[in-house]
Amino acid sequence: MKTIINNLFHQIGLISKELNFGELHFFENENKYSYWLVIETENLTEVIEKQSDYFNIAKEVANNEWFDKNVSMIIIHKVENFNNIQNLVLDVEENPYLFKKQIILYKDTEVEKFNQALESQQQTIKDFIENKILEEETFKKHKENINNNDYESLLYRLVHKIPLIKLSIIQENGLNALTDNNRQKIEIGSFGELNNLIDQNFFNRSVENIDEMNSDIIYAFLIPTLNSDEN
Repeated sequence: MKTIINNLFHQIGLISKELNFGELHFFENENKYSYWLVIETENLTEVIEKQSDYFNIAKEVANNEWFDKNVSMIIIHKVENFNNIQNLVLDVEENPYLFKKQIILYKDTEVEKFNQALESQQQTIKDFIENKILEEETFKKHKENINNNDYESLLYRLVHKIPLIKLSIIQENGLNALTDNNRQKIEIGSFGELNNLIDQNFFNRSVENIDEMNSDIIYAFLIPTLNSDEN
């Protein structure tokens, strides 16, 4: 499971550095401040006990002033079933210190079925998830037997816990993705340059990070899009 998630981050466009307890993913672009530490554990409670060490080592490797407010931890945990574990998952995820935490539960059989389906489709992990998650049959299998199917529920867990996965919502007529349609309307209007600038400079920042930005810095980002005749 760890290999699937680490490869997924690479395919999304992040680079990584391997640590002795996990892998730290981040964007190479110096203007994108988003860090993801991926670890796997057999003991969820132990994560809270060790998180200070994880944080300090990862911060030293990242060597960036924006790290503290923009780091998340993906915690991978194998289960035999999904009974009697949700309370513990919530306790760990709601721990407010150091990391924003997301726990991804999985069963060995789910990973096995996922890899088989991925191999048969001959797609990247990223493309497979983004395409498969929108299929009606996938949703049906997930909904009818939540967490008790081949790999369908695993897909929804991944999308829920890793917000960097982008989904194109298809209109009922099947002609255009709504995201593409909306972007095209922006581009042909007068806001194309502004939209691109927001994508590049703000999309990968956390809300907390933007709140802490000095107004002069934000203005410096926006000023190139202003028409000099309108100043």
